[in-house]
Amino acid sequence: MEYSPYLATFTEDGCGVVVVSSTESHHRYQIEKFDLVTGKQNGQIYRTILHGKFRLKLSEYGSYVAFAEFTNNFDTRICIQKTDGSDNISIPIPFEAFSDLDLAGESAHLVAVATKLDITIWSIPLCGVQRTLYHEGANYVRISRDGSFLASRAIGEAQLWSTAQGTVLARFESRNIRLMGFSYTNRLYMAQPKGESPGVFDCKVYDASADLNNVTIKSFPLPSGRPLSILPAPDESRILCHTLNEIQVLSLMQFTDGDAPRYDVMDIGLSGDASLLALATKTDIKILDARIGQCLHVIQSRSKSSSGSRPVAFSPKGELIVFEGDGAIIVMDVRTEVPLPTISSQEWAIIRDIEHFGISFDSSKLAASGSRYGLVSRKTIRSIYVWDLPSGTLLHSLVEHGFGSIEVFQWSWRDQYLLFQPLEGNPRYLNAETFQEEVLEHPGDRFQGPYHLYLERNILRIRLSSGREGPLFLVLPPHFHVQSFLSWGDRACVLNTDRRLLLLNTSGLEAYMEICDLLLRLVASSFADLLSRNNHPNP
Repeated sequence: MEYSPYLATFTEDGCGVVVVSSTESHHRYQIEKFDLVTGKQNGQIYRTILHGKFRLKLSEYGSYVAFAEFTNNFDTRICIQKTDGSDNISIPIPFEAFSDLDLAGESAHLVAVATKLDITIWSIPLCGVQRTLYHEGANYVRISRDGSFLASRAIGEAQLWSTAQGTVLARFESRNIRLMGFSYTNRLYMAQPKGESPGVFDCKVYDASADLNNVTIKSFPLPSGRPLSILPAPDESRILCHTLNEIQVLSLMQFTDGDAPRYDVMDIGLSGDASLLALATKTDIKILDARIGQCLHVIQSRSKSSSGSRPVAFSPKGELIVFEGDGAIIVMDVRTEVPLPTISSQEWAIIRDIEHFGISFDSSKLAASGSRYGLVSRKTIRSIYVWDLPSGTLLHSLVEHGFGSIEVFQWSWRDQYLLFQPLEGNPRYLNAETFQEEVLEHPGDRFQGPYHLYLERNILRIRLSSGREGPLFLVLPPHFHVQSFLSWGDRACVLNTDRRLLLLNTSGLEAYMEICDLLLRLVASSFADLLSRNNHPNP
């Protein structure tokens, strides 16, 4: 008899995985535990058989399962069974009345049971009813992790409940609702079609955790395709969306108002400690808190650039910001908004072509790179300039003909070296003191950083610190084409080709990738064993 993976969850200590597999008919289930350190099965295989059409639910950390089944008397009962086979509880339900059930977190030990007449919330240890809610015809129910909120759906209407008060907090039309589920912070996530477009869905988030009398509603788009399930991460910085064709992890936090494209954003900048984000527009520079997206300052300054680009950059510690304004290069103290001596507009021939800014690690020098097309040479003319701070005196300049603009422009993190890499060509290193190009034996010691993200064409991908790449894993959905992005510390800012601005929390990215890599190797190993058995059957 063949079993296929059906459900899985991490154990409470995070060191193991509980996997539920089922037969094609979903009448037989087996439960296995795996150790993530060794990759081996840990403990005996527990099997159970369901009598009826209802499917099995797995608890938060995999300690027990819940399911409904028909009894010999043709009634229905809810069974709660430990996954180690040690104990079980039965809750009787009237004949043909059962519709759905859901488990709260393991700390709450509650199960919500929906019938055609009402919804009952049972205490698993006491095997008694804690609360009864009346939603006639409810056929779908979800309860929050701590058991304080519940969502139910019937034909025509869905409801959000406070289980403590037994009251309805919000009602909404349920005709098009596909999925509902709670986050760790008791926000209700709901997937609904967007307009009349087939395969286009929005996720609406209902939040009553702060004030039961005031339910706030937010919305964001989901990947194309009908969603089968949505699961917010514990800190709600990522959302797992399972569609008919794929599983996508949306590691993003959207901080723009609504879902409107930001056609006004010309460039983005991120401070070295990933605490500040700058958005450059034609008329101003907005400085935001990169953790929550809140606007902190707005610097009123108009750009004279006609190229559609307005580069902006922070110093490594975030105390200074540099940008072009009114035809001059402006270096400003972020906290006081007091400018340092500027590179004057008399050097506009230089300034108008600038594409990148960079402030040295000790904030003593400002570097810029730019390019323009040479009408005579018919080649790209690349330029690099270094100024003294705070005087604004031009120290060095380098002008050369090439075949593409500079794609990467970066100061070393501990001394006076500049890395610049043309769009077509190898990385080059410039000593900013002598302004001589040098060959560095170990450039990674000066420029290496925790950069887990890299751009391949228009797709953002993940690279582990060991240098290995995760080709099967995309940071964003494959249809999300990136125009530009910056990554420092545990934050990344992305501007896509539709001019939508996204903020990503990358703090758990590498650990997540390591776990995915381990699970893939487990699956590959199991698949290899299966092939070996099929190719060499026992005599």
